[in-house]
Amino acid sequence: MSRLMVTEFVTLDGVMEAPGGEPTHPHSGWVFDFVGPEQEQSKLNEALEAESHLLGRVTYESFAGA
Repeated sequence: MSRLMVTEFVTLDGVMEAPGGEPTHPHSGWVFDFVGPEQEQSKLNEALEAESHLLGRVTYESFAGA
């Protein structure tokens, strides 16, 4: 049986919107102020170890060009 892992960026007060800095959101870009090398490596490891990724439409569209 496969394992399902959910990974999200969320602030302690519940903000989930636009962590990467999308210009159309009022609270965007907040995640970059708090991520250090250890967190970056951890997120990279998550992505590399996954057999598949399920993305929402907006996230997919932002990743599709890469």
